Amino acid sequence: MTTVHRDLADEYRAALLGYVAAPDEMGRARAYELGHRAVEAGMGLIELVGVHRVAVDEVVAETPSRAQVAAAMDFLTESLSTFEMAQRGYREAQERAAVAHDIALTLQRSLLPAELPAIPGVERAVRYLPAGPQVEVGGDWYDVVPLDGDRVGLVLGDVMGHGIRQAAVMGQMRLGVRAYLLEGHAMDDAVGRTDALLLSLGGTQTATMVVGVVDVGAATLRLVNAGHPPPVLVEPGGGARFVLGGHGRLLGLPPPAERPVLGPVPLPPGSCLLMYTDGLLEGEERAGGDGLDRLLATVAGFEGTPDELCDHVIAALVDDVPGDDICLLAVRLVDCRPRG
Repeated sequence: MTTVHRDLADEYRAALLGYVAAPDEMGRARAYELGHRAVEAGMGLIELVGVHRVAVDEVVAETPSRAQVAAAMDFLTESLSTFEMAQRGYREAQERAAVAHDIALTLQRSLLPAELPAIPGVERAVRYLPAGPQVEVGGDWYDVVPLDGDRVGLVLGDVMGHGIRQAAVMGQMRLGVRAYLLEGHAMDDAVGRTDALLLSLGGTQTATMVVGVVDVGAATLRLVNAGHPPPVLVEPGGGARFVLGGHGRLLGLPPPAERPVLGPVPLPPGSCLLMYTDGLLEGEERAGGDGLDRLLATVAGFEGTPDELCDHVIAALVDDVPGDDICLLAVRLVDCRPRG
C-alpha cells in the first residue's frame, strides 16, 4: 500500500468511527468524499472494501448493535458510490465509442463498391473484414473496373493509418484511379495520376496500391505495384507463386516516381489471382512468423472458386477479431469457348 493509500485508510477509519457513533449527513458526505479521493488516487474497489473491513473490526464493538451494522454499511455504500459513477461513465463512454465506430464503418462501407460487376469469362470474389471496435476504421479499398477491349481493371489499395481522414482519402483515391482507367490512361499513367492526386490532398498521407489489368480474350495480366504486398497466382493444378515485378515505391512521396509495368503475364483459364492488403499477414507476423511464406503455403495445392479461395485463406490466416482491416480480391478466368 502506498503512502497516499495508507493516509486515506487512516482517514477512512477515523471517519467511519465518527459516523458509527453518530450517523448524520456530514458523515455521509465525508464517506462520499473519501470514496472520490480513493478513485483519484487509483485505489481499487477491492482495496477500499479491505480498508473498510479492517476499519469495521477496529471501530465496532465485539457484539455490534443493528444500528452500528447499518451505519457501517451506509458508510461503505456512500464511499463506493463514486466507483459506481466511474464505472457507469466508463460503460457510457464505451457505448458512445461503439456507436461512433459503427457510424465510421458505415461511412467507410459507403465509399466502397456496392457490388462487383458481372464480367463474362471472369469469376470474382471479395472479402472485407474490418478490424475490431478497438481500432479506428482504416483506408483499405478494392475495385473492379470493366474496360474496353475485353479487359478488366483490378485495384486494391491501403491508405496508411486509421481514422475518418484515412477513410475519406481512400474514397477519393478509389474514385480517382477508377476515373483514370475509364478515361483510357495507360496503367502506369493512371497510377502516376493517382499519386499526384494523393499529394494534392496534403497532410503527408501515404498509401500502397496494386493495379492489374486482365485481358480476358488474350488470357494475360499486366500489373503495376506501388509498394503493395505482391499478389499470388494459383495456377491450374494448384501451383502457387507470387506475381513479382512492376514494383515501385508507395504513393504520396514527392517527387513523382516512375511506375514500371509488369507483363503481359500469361493467365491461363483456371488460374486464380489473389490480391490482399497487409492486414492479412499481420496475425502470422505478430506471432513471429513470415506472413508471405504462410500465405503461399496456405494457397499451394488449392483448386476451387474465388469465393472458396477467400474463405480458405481467411480460415487459415485471420484471427476471430482482426487487429487491422483486411481486404481480399480474387479473380479466376474461366474458359467460355464453345465445346465441339
